[in-house]
Amino acid sequence: MSVPRLRPATPDDADELARLRWDFRVEHGTSVDRTFDEFLDEFHGFANEALAEGAPWRAWVAEDGDRLVGCLWFQLVEKVPHPSRRRWERPIGYVTNVYVESDLRNEGLGARLMDEALAFAREREVAEVVVWPSARSVSFYRRAGFGPEGAPLLLDLAGD
Repeated sequence: MSVPRLRPATPDDADELARLRWDFRVEHGTSVDRTFDEFLDEFHGFANEALAEGAPWRAWVAEDGDRLVGCLWFQLVEKVPHPSRRRWERPIGYVTNVYVESDLRNEGLGARLMDEALAFAREREVAEVVVWPSARSVSFYRRAGFGPEGAPLLLDLAGD
């Protein structure tokens, strides 16, 4: 297998991004209550909106040939207006769904995806980046520079 190439995701990646999302959630023990094709239909709607020009979402993918082998999703979250800042100035960044196929883990691919997202965040002058890691992924985020200082408090209303 060659070294996967990183690039921004586009709506054309929806099928592969849906497959990665499905694999990610199933691997983490999410119960499945519909078929992949039903999920794919819904995911297409999300990807077309989320990855449209000007949308607050971004995603980066790791591509090996014609197959995606990893991804990272990033959302810009607008802050309430501030007396000294304009709208969308210094937004919050939200990292989610960082996933690399199991046979490619621990080779730096996740870190490369995170580097892309954090470079975008710095370029966009994002104020802070938040993530809700699984217990297994805490060390990955710590290596990327995330720390407990100022960690957001979380009230899990959905339980999933």
